[in-house]
Amino acid sequence: MASNTDRLSKHFILREMTTTSSGLLNQPASPQVLDNLRSLCSQILEPVRAHYERPVIIHSGYRSPDVNKAVGGSSASQHVKGEAVDFHVSGHSVYDLAMWISNTLDYDQLILENFLPGIPTSGWVHCSFARNNRGQDLTKFKGSKMYHPGIILKPE
Repeated sequence: MASNTDRLSKHFILREMTTTSSGLLNQPASPQVLDNLRSLCSQILEPVRAHYERPVIIHSGYRSPDVNKAVGGSSASQHVKGEAVDFHVSGHSVYDLAMWISNTLDYDQLILENFLPGIPTSGWVHCSFARNNRGQDLTKFKGSKMYHPGIILKPE
């Protein structure tokens, strides 16, 4: 199908959106997934990169169903559709990054994930972009399975 060096947007290529340590094949099998990845990169990652003027570090982008299962992802994960990405920007607070996205971009779901109160660079931002964006904001603290509404610094 697609080459690992296929450009998805100005600064992002397929390889960085499909890298996995699972050892399993992780290539999109449909043109729709590639289109979703292109939208995700152009609508979420490119504006983040332009604002922070630094590279965006991808933790997890596209996941094949096998990779998603191996990493314990939800069976309804938007990563499988190429609609979600987990990332951070080196040297910047993930809370501040999530707040900037929340206040600036159109997105489906935004999660400040595995965040540790008092450690600004802990965790990552999960952001999805879909055809009908919900604009949902959540926070999940490290060590908890609970998702709190909003982008928050500590559990209430």
